[in-house]
Formats: sequence, C-alpha cells, structure tokens
Amino acid sequence: MGEHGSSRRSRSLHLIWFTVGIAVGTVALMLQLGTPGAYLSDILRVGEASPTRALIASELGTLHYAQGQGHDGQYSYLVARDPLAQHGLASLADDGGYRFRRALYSWLAGGFGSLTPKGTLWGLAMWSILGLGIATAAIDEIARVLGARQWAVVGVVANLGLWLSVQLATADALAIGLALAGVALVLHDKTWLAAFAFAAAVLTKDTYLTFPLTVSAWLLTTRRRRDAVVAFLPAVLVLLGWSLWLQLQIGHGFSLKGNLSWPVAGLVESLPWQSPVSGALVVMTLLGFVIAAAGIVLARHPLLAWLTAPWILTGLLSSRLVWQEGNNAARALAPLWALGFLSLALWAAQGRSTSRRNLPV
Repeated sequence: MGEHGSSRRSRSLHLIWFTVGIAVGTVALMLQLGTPGAYLSDILRVGEASPTRALIASELGTLHYAQGQGHDGQYSYLVARDPLAQHGLASLADDGGYRFRRALYSWLAGGFGSLTPKGTLWGLAMWSILGLGIATAAIDEIARVLGARQWAVVGVVANLGLWLSVQLATADALAIGLALAGVALVLHDKTWLAAFAFAAAVLTKDTYLTFPLTVSAWLLTTRRRRDAVVAFLPAVLVLLGWSLWLQLQIGHGFSLKGNLSWPVAGLVESLPWQSPVSGALVVMTLLGFVIAAAGIVLARHPLLAWLTAPWILTGLLSSRLVWQEGNNAARALAPLWALGFLSLALWAAQGRSTSRRNLPV
C-alpha cells in the first residue's frame, strides 16, 4: 500500500474510533437521562442548598435538585455564562478561582458566553461527548504508532471516570481527549500542534499539566531539547496567565482547594464511603492503580512510564475531598485506566512479537 493509501486508511480509522467514542458518550448520557421525567439540566446536579440554585432555575426553568451543595456541573455552567469572571457569578461557586480556572470546556460549551442558557446546556453535554470521541481516536493512534494492540481503546471507552464526566457535565473527558491528542502529535513529530493541544488540555483542567511536563521530560531524555521546551512552555504560560487574571479579578486564582494531602491519608480518611455505589467507584479507581502500575512494570516503555507515574503519585497525594465520593476519584484519576490499558496493550504486542521470533524455522 502506498503512502497516500496508508494515510487514507489512517484517517478512516481515526473517524471510526472517533465515532465509537461519540457513540459511547451518547450512551452514557442516555443512561443518565433514562429515568422517566428526567431533564437535560439534571447533568448540572444543582444542589438544593447551592447558591447557584436561583440563577440556574431562573435561566433553565424547572430543575431536579441534588442533595446539599450539588456537584461540579453547576460550576461548569457558571463559567460558560460568565467566561471572564466579570459578572459576579464566581461568587456563587465554592472557591470561584479554582472553578473558573478550568475554563475551556465551559467556554466552548457556551460559545464564549454568546449562546442562550438552553444552548449552553446542550453545549456542556455535547463537548464532553466530543471529548470522549477525541480521546478514543487519539489513544488508538498512539497504540498504532507504538505498536500496541488495538484493545488499548478499552481504557477510554470502558472508563467509568469518563462516563461520569459526560453524565455530570465536567471537563475531564475533553481534557483527556486533548491531552492524548497532544501525545499522538508528538509521536508524529508535530510538536507545535502538540503544544497547542496540551495548552488547550491544561486550560480545560489544570491537573493535565502533567502531560506536557512529562512528555517534555521524555523528550529531554531523547536529546530533543528544543521540542521539549516547545511541548510544555505554551501550556505553562497559558495556565499562569489565566490564573493571574483570575487572581486579579476575583482572587484565589492559584487555589488548590485542599485537594492534596499526605500520601494515602486522603484515602484512609475517606473511610467508610458514603454509599455502596461510591465505594464501588473507589474500588474501580484503585483497580486503575493496579493496571497502571502493572503496565509500567511489564511494558517498560519510557514515554508511557513518564506519563503514568505522575498520575499514580497524584492519586496517592489526593485528599479526602477527592476520595470521599467515588465519582470524584474515578474522574480525577481517569488517566490511570487509559494509560494503564495502553501499556498493557503494548506489553501484549511485545509478547506476541517475541513469541514469533522464537518460533522454530
């Protein structure tokens, strides 16, 4: 097959896997809205005691309320409606600087403040699904370039954290999609495009700064110093610039919201979990630790080890705020499943290659 034929086949595979990711994300949303009488606004999880309640009800009409303060989707909505934090909506969030720092998902969903409330709500649903599609296509391409087995995509399409991101209108699915796209672009020596993808991922969710930083570290080990700087510098500058704007505008632009603690302390302090469902999600997240660690040991691939190790460390240092509710842990540490399955798929391919070389002639 010629170069053009190979390129067309590659594009077709990207489209197929992107479509698979979109379909999986759509199923996740439909499962969330499958209850009779459900509203699309249910993905916002507006709390019955939340300061956002009056505003969101006035814009979207009748709501089903979650217990207590609700969940993160309502803050995604606030950012979409007040993109530059100039109209006071940040004061309705718990730690407005922290919430508004994770901006790109909401900016895209709300057309940078230009869409109607209903249009913004649909945007929040659609952009998280698009993120899952991008992540599926990107991890398949990474697997192809590295020579891993195609079932690496399981780490994305069966990732409960990413399903929850769609169901709760959070930035996680889009962030991981952009970050994985950045990795795929680096593997194709398109470092400037990768830098753009990494910067977008970090502006979507700041914890994804680990991707450009670790890719940069890996590039340094291969003596590609210029590419190493290009890969991480735009993401760092974008995050610092936006955080500084928020610091000057509303304060707390660099807040960590108490998400870090001593190693393993957060997990221990979260016991017992609030419900069987929450406990099950934490167990699945812990399984992600096992998969990720096994992938590092078995595949022994430098890039994948660089990418995965910081997420294991992030989980160990995460506080009770992350671990006490299983959906928080599953979403925050979703890369463990994605990168872990990728490493195991590479290891499986390596084992098959070795077996073929050892066959008698």
